[in-house]
Amino acid sequence: MKKLVTAGLVLIVFAACNKDKYQTKPQISIKTITNKIIPENGSTTIVLSYTDKEGDISDSLFLKKIRLNQTVVPTIRDSIKYKIPDFPDYSKGEINIVLDYQTILSAISPPPIPGSVPSQAQPDTLIIKFWIRDKAGNVSDTVSTGQVIVIR
Repeated sequence: MKKLVTAGLVLIVFAACNKDKYQTKPQISIKTITNKIIPENGSTTIVLSYTDKEGDISDSLFLKKIRLNQTVVPTIRDSIKYKIPDFPDYSKGEINIVLDYQTILSAISPPPIPGSVPSQAQPDTLIIKFWIRDKAGNVSDTVSTGQVIVIR
């Protein structure tokens, strides 16, 4: 009887340690950002780390740019959806996102910086949010870059 109780406790401890190491809902975090100040015609690379219990994240990556500038102007491509290519099912990994200058721009016609001679356009000050959806339709939480500045 004592052996049965001990074996049962060992199984419970083992199951508790391995229980839901990863969740069905994908989990993402920002691992690195190469540039938070993007020069004219520059780019930035954002590396997202992910975990997913089923390893089926090969669906979509979503990006939303939120312009923080005080002057409100019309913007372009605020939301972008990327297809995540099919790859072998992995429960954890990284996604590299390269945002070129044209993709990361926000304002259609940015206003000038007051008093600049010669006149210079205001940079786009943004927060970029990301989330992913797996093949089963589970959507991750949203992660944000913090402030990113795009020089005009």
